[in-house]
Amino acid sequence: EYGFSSPISKKIALPILLFFVCALAPNIAIVATTVPTLRYLASARKTARRVQGSVPWQGALTVALTAIVYCISTLPFTFYKIIVGFTKEDKDNMFQSDYYRVSYFLLMMNVMFNFYIYTLTIKSFRRFLMSRFTTVVPAVSSYYSIQET
Repeated sequence: EYGFSSPISKKIALPILLFFVCALAPNIAIVATTVPTLRYLASARKTARRVQGSVPWQGALTVALTAIVYCISTLPFTFYKIIVGFTKEDKDNMFQSDYYRVSYFLLMMNVMFNFYIYTLTIKSFRRFLMSRFTTVVPAVSSYYSIQET
């Protein structure tokens, strides 16, 4: 039989195709765009050194860390989705319960990791946060001092 009409195709080929499109392709795209960006930033740094200038390392470090953390946080869930397609459902199986929780936790943590990456690597982002804190903290403390009296 042709296409996805045979039972084997429905059980094996379709999940693999869906996995590639939904899970593996984004990771490949991240890596494929990060590598040229890092190469460009490295060549910009070499050029800046030749003319006695400087290029901030913040951009390269931010791009590299964001891509690495993204891949590390999404790959476990991606592998889980592949393996679950080939195993029987068993709620007592450690892989299907505990590994799922850990991989899903890492997937959700990726969003929070970005905040810390930006805070650690980008000086202007830190200045922006500090400017916001310095305007919010006095307003909040004055509000609570009024409430206590």
